[in-house]
Amino acid sequence: MKKYHKLTENAVKPTGFWGRLMIRSMNKGHHALTDWGLSHIEISNGFRALDVGCGGGKTVAKLCDRVGSGKVFGIDYSPLCVKKSLTYNRKNVLCEKADIRQASVSALPFEDDSFDVVTAVETYYFWPDKLTDLKEILRTLKHGGTLLLVFEMLQSEEDPDRWKAVEERLHIRAVSEQEIRDMLQHAGYHSIQTDTKEGTSWLCATAKKE
Repeated sequence: MKKYHKLTENAVKPTGFWGRLMIRSMNKGHHALTDWGLSHIEISNGFRALDVGCGGGKTVAKLCDRVGSGKVFGIDYSPLCVKKSLTYNRKNVLCEKADIRQASVSALPFEDDSFDVVTAVETYYFWPDKLTDLKEILRTLKHGGTLLLVFEMLQSEEDPDRWKAVEERLHIRAVSEQEIRDMLQHAGYHSIQTDTKEGTSWLCATAKKE
């Protein structure tokens, strides 16, 4: 049980030995979830993409495979995640197809209207000011660009305590479908769509910048 607690505590900001294990676990555990989420958006040759909270770098790699002559950026506020993501994507970094930096979602180091697509897989729970952070992402999206949010922890009326232990340990809260729709609308997004996967607690949301 102690090992489990050490591992889960490093989901917030991975550091040290347990952080390395958590990064490895995220890359493996989020593989199918990420593929399902990415199936909801179109990514064309030449796109510029950003992955917020890139963790171990697997989503960055998936995006690199899809942007063709484009470029993928990743940010994470954990130095260890940045290091691991750089290693995981070393070939794409060397050929300047990927660029991974230490940064916060609250202050993205990019100009306005920079990206065709922004993704965030299993990171929204940890953002310090979710509404303001969504607006910061909106600033960096091109007009007509798409934000994709992907979640594994969907709150449901049928099983309201499903995520209670994780929520209490990490000081986070599972999300509801309506909550995400409302937040995106209040942040100024348009064409908001949500989807859930039958037999899971997965949720994804897509939204556009006018």
